[in-house]
Amino acid sequence: MKPLVKVKTLTCLLFALLVFLCSVPAALADVVKVNVAPRKIDVGINFTGQTIDVTGTAPADSQIYIKLVSAPRSVDLSRKGKVGVLWMNVAQAEVEGVPKMYQVYSSGKIDALPAQLQEETGIDADFNAVRDAATIKETEGNRVRKLSGRDGKMYLDALFKMYRDDNLYAIKEDAVQKNGNSFHVSISLPGSVAQGESVITAYAVKDGTILGQSKTTLTVRPVGLVGWARTMAKTNGPLYGIYAVFIALAAGLGIDMLFNYLEKLIRALTGKVPREASDPAAEIH
Repeated sequence: MKPLVKVKTLTCLLFALLVFLCSVPAALADVVKVNVAPRKIDVGINFTGQTIDVTGTAPADSQIYIKLVSAPRSVDLSRKGKVGVLWMNVAQAEVEGVPKMYQVYSSGKIDALPAQLQEETGIDADFNAVRDAATIKETEGNRVRKLSGRDGKMYLDALFKMYRDDNLYAIKEDAVQKNGNSFHVSISLPGSVAQGESVITAYAVKDGTILGQSKTTLTVRPVGLVGWARTMAKTNGPLYGIYAVFIALAAGLGIDMLFNYLEKLIRALTGKVPREASDPAAEIH
């Protein structure tokens, strides 16, 4: 075979391989379709949570695993310990790369997934995908050290517990309802829902193999006073701090005036003499 023919043949093979590889994600996405309603949620000052519906289609003989993950962020934690007879903070840690929300909903059991598939999808009961991506900077006295997510297990365990208690982290098996090739699950998001864009991924699995997967996004945006405060905190921290102080002072003054008014009202209704009319000497202390 001539060199030129070999080059042409190799080029054709590489092009065919490239086309095949590019078509695989599209083929997987065609097998599974996922949607969320509503796609956008506005968070105002009175927001207490909202329910979203995740629906879609997948092969009727497959199990459905749905993962909802928000963008990673940084969290500050403190570790308490005994110093002499006192119980106080002994270390601080900055945890990076941890999403505020990480929820899994399935039509079957999590342990039905092979270990390799759990690692590939990030779906397991211990949130190992989050642990592996997290980094921790711990400051204890004058010592600063960096820990991996696995090494900083106690910090992540405490953080996961807080998030679980707030219904931000969840593993809910047998929660996805199936009807033929259709599936559905309702998800109750708490008032402390992660703001920004979260990714919802649906996997169709059969006999330990992913038949297909599909993604959609959920956007949570602050509006009104909440939106203003969030924007101000990001774009002008010092000015935001000044506003926060003035708001706190105004709130304190308003509460003080309210209690003074209620005190006078109660004394007027009960017939007691207001404090201002009593002996002035009694107010000197």
